[in-house]
Parts: sequence; C-alpha cells; structure tokens
Amino acid sequence: MTVKARFERVIKSKLLTAIVSISIAMITISPATAAIEIDETDFGPSYETMVVDTVVGKPLQLVAAVTGTAAYLVSLPFALIGGNADQSQQKLFVEPWDAMSRCLGCTVAEDNYYKSQAVSDNTIRIVVDQPSEILINTDDYVIVTP
Repeated sequence: MTVKARFERVIKSKLLTAIVSISIAMITISPATAAIEIDETDFGPSYETMVVDTVVGKPLQLVAAVTGTAAYLVSLPFALIGGNADQSQQKLFVEPWDAMSRCLGCTVAEDNYYKSQAVSDNTIRIVVDQPSEILINTDDYVIVTP
C-alpha cells in the first residue's frame, strides 16, 4: 500500500468518525430542545410570517377555497348519491373558507389560542386550576342542578 493510499484511508476514516459523532450528538440534543417551554413574550406571529402569509399564504388559501367550492358544486350530485354530502361539504367548502379567517401569520395553534381568549358577552369563563378553565356559552341552554 502506498503512502498516498494510506493517507487517503486515514482521512476518510477520520471524516467518517467526525460525521458519525456529529450525527449522534444532534440526535441526542433534539429531544432536549423539544422540551423547552414556549416564551410567551415571543408567542404569536412575527413580521416575517405575516409578510409571507400576506404575499403567499392568503392568496393560495383563496385559490384553494374557490377551487374547493367549484369541486364541491361539481361533486354534489355524486355525493348526494353516495350519501356523503356533509363530508364533502366540510372538506371542500367549509374548511378552506374557515382557513381564510385564521389570523395573519398565525399557526393553527396560535389562532385557536387567540380566538379562545377573545372576550364575548355570551361566554362565561370559570378558571378551575391555572391554566384549566371551563367555558360556557350562554347562547346554549345550560341547566345546572345542585
């Protein structure tokens, strides 16, 4: 074996060892970073996510909603025959238009959080144990028996 071949083999071996070591370190660090709590001061949409959602997200959602509505209208006779008109209405019509009402730059979880915090005169909020709470919508009939 020549000196050059031996040198190349040593370099390849060290490079492979370094790659494996870095991979193992990254795999073991990932679960630790997943357990970090969300900093509430940094919770919510950022400037960048709002811009991207305005320029890309909302126009694509509008296209998806219009396309879904057209697909729903075309598939309605077949859905009625198949007995799943409610499911096709939910997936093709309701969900795309509901996505348009998501707050700008928010993820689904952030949007749900913000909507749950909205004050409504028809909702009674009872805090049981932080952060647990009971929400009662007074538009519904609520019967409480002692």
